[in-house]
Amino acid sequence: MRARKLALIAFAQTTLLLSVSGSAHHSYAMFDGSQVKTIVGTVAQLEWVNPHVFLWVYVPNPDSDAGYDLYALENGSPNVLRIRGWSPTFFEEGELVAISYWPVVDGQNGGHFAVLTRADGTVVYGAGGPGGSPDAGKAIPPPAAPQVSGR
Repeated sequence: MRARKLALIAFAQTTLLLSVSGSAHHSYAMFDGSQVKTIVGTVAQLEWVNPHVFLWVYVPNPDSDAGYDLYALENGSPNVLRIRGWSPTFFEEGELVAISYWPVVDGQNGGHFAVLTRADGTVVYGAGGPGGSPDAGKAIPPPAAPQVSGR
């Protein structure tokens, strides 16, 4: 009887801890949902990991020693993005893209991915974002297709 009671208490504590961490995990407080910014750059890497996929993008900046700034754009989970047609090889390194995103509130380079336009005009939506809707990015107009230099 004592063992059963202890098991029930342990189960209740675990359930409580998981529900608290689950709700905290899905906060978008670090993103400024009142504004949307757009960048044009080249894909550095698609980081396909749980709990969130990140797209890393080189954005030209002549004032930077490296000649570019590296932006980190958070997105939904691999499972959600896979359902939307994404895969670990969805973007090629060096691919030119224009991305609209909700910036991080601390002013660092990056934010939450909303919508992207490829050089060929293909529009790609992310998952989630401020406001909590899984399709929040669909409310943002897609950026213009980036122009490949030399064309």
